[in-house]
Amino acid sequence: MKFSIKVQYGLQAMLELALNYGGSPVQIKSIARSQKIPVRFLEQLLLVLKKGGLLQSTRGAGGGYVLALKPSAINILKVSEVLEGPLELVGKKMRKLPVLAEAFEKVQADIRRDLASLTLEDLVMKERQKERAYLYNI
Repeated sequence: MKFSIKVQYGLQAMLELALNYGGSPVQIKSIARSQKIPVRFLEQLLLVLKKGGLLQSTRGAGGGYVLALKPSAINILKVSEVLEGPLELVGKKMRKLPVLAEAFEKVQADIRRDLASLTLEDLVMKERQKERAYLYNI
């Protein structure tokens, strides 16, 4: 299983916004530059995330995007599902083989649980620990 580029870029953008949580809105160009995401693609992703209730935007010179919720309230499963729809490992064809369907439904449930338990706040803490370790080693 692999996340689509849409989900990967969406998570990168959400992490960037989570790292700036509580500050001023972040402009699309700034996110695109720091995360190396094409601006046009990022614009589309941010609109989907906004419609999904995860982001808010403001217009004007000081405008940009901010998280609509605290980083601790946004989990990775929600971001993925807003961008791609429900996570499904078990399709119609697999359901014809109950042994496979049952096995992969359990795997699917475990993945959903793990992604739901991982929040943007968790990723922010890991990123900040990495930054501190890097600064300490200099």
